[in-house]
Amino acid sequence: MNLRLSHSLLFVLYLMVSAIQPLSATERSRFIPKGFQLYYGSDPKVLVQLQQRIQPGQVIVIELRGLSTEQIQKLAARAHQLKAKVIAYLSVGELGQIEQQNFQQYLKQHAPQTSLTDLTLSKNETFQSWHMDVGQPAWRNFLIQRIKQIYQQPVDGLFLDTIDSVDLYISNKAWPVPRRAQSVKAMVSLIREIKSVSPEKFVLQNRGLNLIGKSVFAGDATGVFVPGLNLQQAHPHNPDGLLWESAYIHTGDWIESKEREMIHIQKQGFTTIFTLGYTDTKANRKQFFQKSRTAGFIPAWGSSTTRLHLEPTESN
Repeated sequence: MNLRLSHSLLFVLYLMVSAIQPLSATERSRFIPKGFQLYYGSDPKVLVQLQQRIQPGQVIVIELRGLSTEQIQKLAARAHQLKAKVIAYLSVGELGQIEQQNFQQYLKQHAPQTSLTDLTLSKNETFQSWHMDVGQPAWRNFLIQRIKQIYQQPVDGLFLDTIDSVDLYISNKAWPVPRRAQSVKAMVSLIREIKSVSPEKFVLQNRGLNLIGKSVFAGDATGVFVPGLNLQQAHPHNPDGLLWESAYIHTGDWIESKEREMIHIQKQGFTTIFTLGYTDTKANRKQFFQKSRTAGFIPAWGSSTTRLHLEPTESN
């Protein structure tokens, strides 16, 4: 074998070895979601049922308030044994009645010049909660404090609910367009700030489909484009998952374009798409699961959005 051929073979061998690099620790430990359960209640019998249904790769959403430390620890221990994740509910865009007293106490201590009415936009009559302006520092700081408290429990992340308050910012005719754009930007930055509190935690965003693309239009006939989360691209502080709640019940250009966008997001692999359907909507249960699984989404089913505190969702 001549010297030139020997060098050529060594170079080819070098390229082959270089291409077969071991996975990094991050790549080896990356969690791949495979299932989904959600339950907001505290009934001991239902919690046992929830625990029995845990499977590897499953994401289990719970509401910590109302649960004892022992209940949380038991559920988390079983989940971790099966390589599943337990994540805690957090309302980002609305203030619920349970949390109202805590927030008002927080305002007294940290922002005494600010009243609750300064921070709210309107009331959600269905759940008796208040839509919040997430651009307000007092609300943002309160949420970050709450997250740090949650992370003292053995949970693996957060379920960010009520992100769709951003839809009110976009369409609020009482606000000039620059004001709307400001609050849309605030929601995007808040989601990423929440993820950055503990980047290794799993963050699942619910709703807020207006935010998932490259840009968000804020305005009416005229307006401005604001940078969105752009979930098709990698970002260290984007949510790990996106829940399309009440999936497949609406039609029209906007939701159909969002569905196509979510299919692309799922294929890119940076953010996992979950779907949740309900019996009390127009959705056909069989078609819901078929469409979800064909798209590569992770589906779950409940009887009604108003009964999630009474019964867990189902996976088929």
